[in-house]
Amino acid sequence: MIRSQNIYNEGFKHDGLVYIDEKAGEKLNNVVLEPLDILLNITGDSVARVCLVDINVLPARVNQHVAIIRPKPSEFDARFLRYYLASPYAQKLLLNLASAGATRNALTKSMIEGFEVPQPKLEIQTYIADHLETLDNKIQLNQQTNQTLEQMAQALFKSWFVDFDPVVDNALAAGNPIPEELAYRVEVRKKAKALPDFQPLPEHIRNLFPNEFEQTSEPNVGIDGWVPKGWALGVLSDLMVLQRGFDLPKHSRTDGEFPLMAASGQDGTHNQSKVAGPGVVTGRSGKLGVTTFVDEDFWPLNTTLWIKEYKASNPYHAFFFLQSLPLEEFNSGSAVPTLNRNHVHNYTCYIPSINVAEAFKEIVSKYFNKVSKNSKQNTTLMHIRDCLLPNLISGEIRLNSAGKSGIDQKAELQGV
Repeated sequence: MIRSQNIYNEGFKHDGLVYIDEKAGEKLNNVVLEPLDILLNITGDSVARVCLVDINVLPARVNQHVAIIRPKPSEFDARFLRYYLASPYAQKLLLNLASAGATRNALTKSMIEGFEVPQPKLEIQTYIADHLETLDNKIQLNQQTNQTLEQMAQALFKSWFVDFDPVVDNALAAGNPIPEELAYRVEVRKKAKALPDFQPLPEHIRNLFPNEFEQTSEPNVGIDGWVPKGWALGVLSDLMVLQRGFDLPKHSRTDGEFPLMAASGQDGTHNQSKVAGPGVVTGRSGKLGVTTFVDEDFWPLNTTLWIKEYKASNPYHAFFFLQSLPLEEFNSGSAVPTLNRNHVHNYTCYIPSINVAEAFKEIVSKYFNKVSKNSKQNTTLMHIRDCLLPNLISGEIRLNSAGKSGIDQKAELQGV
């Protein structure tokens, strides 16, 4: 069962799919999906979001909040029609229609059937759709690459600073005893080394790690209180210093090149910055627990805490370290969730070797630079994609025999 939460202008999302049995499916035979069907959200906050059905989820049905638009193949390339409906121009029109209701946003059957869409010749539609699809494929590839790079960085942080894999390896190689609490890590490492794609750390990096563990007085630090020898027990303020963000009322903001960082991530841009990148921010008020890495100069808003000073850390290590903390549990607000930096500063933790933290930075910064490059390229590609179709429709880029027709004349509307 496909619901509105599966439908986004960027494409179909699999999260939250509901599965029904054959008997229930038979009762919904009026909303059976076919390949190249266009799905349109028709109610609520997600109204007007649109995408093509993913053929990998077929057979499928939709619920009452989703309309099915089935273009006639002789009249429309379904991809072209979906691109148009998802364009900023069409989205604005659809949202205006949906907001005409007295209560909640909704698109009715008559609204959709009467919605005018451009209709170039079919071969031109296909030509346009092919080019837009090429852009989308590149955007998707960049997104997948970024996800892989971020997972690699996360896995490296866990290996070095959570599981202490290099220390386990060094201890085994030196014949040093492994604490009973870490014995399971020995078995994990043996299995990892037996894999055909296992790659050991370069010697110059492996030598940065000790070959012994020592027990601290805090059982919640490291692995049951055990940390690499020489990695001292301390508090978060020994690693980094957090600072409240800066006030900037909305009426004082001017769009520019610098990201404005709020508690849940970026919230627009400004023509001035306050902090040199790369940097790290986390939510201070309203939304706690979201930590964001910023690779350029930025302005942290007053709903955030940003890292003012890196002592035994750096932006790359600090980002993953803060992500690993249960920051929501530090909430000191009654009505509005609030993070008191002094409480966080007193959080007990171990202090890793600065040389190890710098080695982590050297590796992970290359991943993040690639992520940044891909993200900027995607911004450009999305701008090209979003501008191309409206320009074609407006006549800035000419098409032969461009006409208009209602959806009801050239496509079947299902389930509304």
